[in-house]
Amino acid sequence: MIKKNLIQNKLSSKSAFAFRLTVCLCFFAFLPLSGFCAEKTPVSSYEEGVGFMKDEEWYKAGECFLQAVKENPSYAEAWYSLSQCSYMLGEFDLVLVQLEEAEKYLKDDSRLENLKGMTLIALEDFSGAREIFEKILKKYPNNVEARFGLAELDLFDGRFSGAEAEYNEALKRQGKNRKALLSLALVSARMGKYENARHFMESALTYYSGEAEVHYLAAIIYAMQGEVKSAERHCRVSVSINGNYDRAYELLAKCLYEQKKYDEVISICDFRISRDRSHNSAWYLKGQALYQSGREEEALQVWAAALRITPDDEIMRASLEIAVNDFVPLEDSRRTEWANYHVNCAKEAASRFDKAAASWEYQRALKIQPSNEEARLKYAELLCLSGLNELYLDQLLFVKENRKLSEEAASNSAASDVSGSGKAQPSSNASSSGAAASNGTSDGTKKSLKEVMMDDTIEAYSDILQDSLAKKWKVEPFYLDKTRWHIGLYYVKSSMHLYHAEGNRTAALFAKDVFTALSQASVDTAVLEVSSFAEAYQHARKNGIDYFVMLNQDEGSRDISLEYSFYSGRTGYLLSENTIYGTGNMRHATVFRRFRSEIMGHLPITGKIIAREGKTLLCDLGLTENIREGAVFDVVRKGMIRPSGTAFGVEYKENDIFGTFTVTTCSEEISEGLLEYKGFYDRVNIGDVLVLISLPPSPEAQASGTSDIPVMETAPGGNSNGESITKKAGLTAEDLGIRRTPSFMDIIRSIY
Repeated sequence: MIKKNLIQNKLSSKSAFAFRLTVCLCFFAFLPLSGFCAEKTPVSSYEEGVGFMKDEEWYKAGECFLQAVKENPSYAEAWYSLSQCSYMLGEFDLVLVQLEEAEKYLKDDSRLENLKGMTLIALEDFSGAREIFEKILKKYPNNVEARFGLAELDLFDGRFSGAEAEYNEALKRQGKNRKALLSLALVSARMGKYENARHFMESALTYYSGEAEVHYLAAIIYAMQGEVKSAERHCRVSVSINGNYDRAYELLAKCLYEQKKYDEVISICDFRISRDRSHNSAWYLKGQALYQSGREEEALQVWAAALRITPDDEIMRASLEIAVNDFVPLEDSRRTEWANYHVNCAKEAASRFDKAAASWEYQRALKIQPSNEEARLKYAELLCLSGLNELYLDQLLFVKENRKLSEEAASNSAASDVSGSGKAQPSSNASSSGAAASNGTSDGTKKSLKEVMMDDTIEAYSDILQDSLAKKWKVEPFYLDKTRWHIGLYYVKSSMHLYHAEGNRTAALFAKDVFTALSQASVDTAVLEVSSFAEAYQHARKNGIDYFVMLNQDEGSRDISLEYSFYSGRTGYLLSENTIYGTGNMRHATVFRRFRSEIMGHLPITGKIIAREGKTLLCDLGLTENIREGAVFDVVRKGMIRPSGTAFGVEYKENDIFGTFTVTTCSEEISEGLLEYKGFYDRVNIGDVLVLISLPPSPEAQASGTSDIPVMETAPGGNSNGESITKKAGLTAEDLGIRRTPSFMDIIRSIY
């Protein structure tokens, strides 16, 4: 990474070069004011670019350096500085090309090698970068930039102590090195060594007190310690030094947000937006400030406007959708726009043959607008393709009923308008009703071809499903209460320096939202901010919560990770933990899809008896829970099971087992099977609990000679012995073969 002090050191070390520049500038100053002095030379363009670099004006600086190399293609310093600008703008492939040009004229220059090494880190060629830095140090042991590169490699590997050692080595060689002092302060704070952090930061402030970035980084360190007022003070000093320092304004707004000074937050956000409307962090924080101050409708308007400018800010969209589901009426017309975003995302996923992602997006659309006909019909098609014909028919019937209600509402509204105008209403005679009947609709309009086709499809599937278990037992599966488990979603307050304030809160609320989007979800969730594990455990135990999850969300500039720990609500025992990583487009949705899948996969499979005829029982488990013919359950007295305190699964006494239940016929939401008593007396009643104890392999697994069980995204897993049946888990960064870039790394890499 290229730093300001290196530029200054380079210029000062080449005194001859600086002298030539001075002479040239003086010469130009005394030239006649003719057309000649109006033209820029390569040297003057270069000097102007260096000035822009000092102010972090990378685009303007790059333009100047491009002009310099255009006029003088062999201008090595201009090529090098141009590569610096490309690096700061994230054009890493271009950096390597420009460095190649600079190397033609600057032989054996360690600056070029260091920049190449840092670029390889950005391109995730970590072994190549390490090789370059070690080669530099072998030749130049006192090269501090190479040590900075090795320190970053250690940080990517999570070896903070190794990075600390490299920065210390750099500081030994240059006691006032700006980057070494600032990096050591940040790394020490990240490791919890706040006294060391203060020491290094005070040294940096002593030597570089007039630089805005130094005060900004001091504010970050104070924010990491929770000293909000001190952080605010350094932010104000930073913007007083550099009125264009946007990052300091952003952190200042977050400091004020922490102090609940929402009006000031809104003012600063408006100021940032007036300078650049694409500052999505300003839009987001302004919306949060409005929402927290009780101005929900204004917050909604702000987020909606921002998402039209930057539609890919998924965390802002999640905040908007949480707010929509909290207070926006279902009939609000704006829901159509927000739902259609997910419909379009679903279509894109379907074009990639990603059925799971398409299903997720349609569920999100229907969560926002249950009456969205396009989303519901497309979602119904996915259910049909999965062989879930009963659920497919349910969706079609919902659409038909919704159309009928809409027509009635429109008819009543029209009748009300006519009545209000004082005009006579037409009589309901036989001829008019006959005409309406012949046209097929109550309002006299003719059915469209799509409506006729849907009616035919409903009729066909209704005939096909006449012999279904639901018809046989006269049960409506859609209205079954399948809630099995109560889960607490707990979070601690987010770090102030993250890209999105209230990130953990939004993550927890969104996690709750994605569980309720499942019609067959077996969990009931509660969200709460806590200060520690102890508070979370106390709340879970006192409120009878079966399991609780501690959530922590971290985000970098191009990725996001969700860290969760899954605990028993009764004992507080850690049952599972994982960090789910996402990068690229739609990373937020991808991470939460995996999170939902993992949590559902951890839960034991239990059901209950909902009907009985002799030894034939009907239970509320079916194909959507991956139950199939041959599955065997223990029949346990109602209310006598509880989650295991030390493993996945449930616990119950041997005396409470009344028999076994074996599935013989499996439908989508319900199953039928035979009961085998335990003992002489029949003690089994409707409402007793079923606990899965064995599940035969699927036909596909039997055909392939394996016993792996294919699990749908919504299916839980686990048995009475606490053994996990499902092995599906979310991907991590390591699974994808890439390195995580947490928000802390972005701060370190921003120091130049």
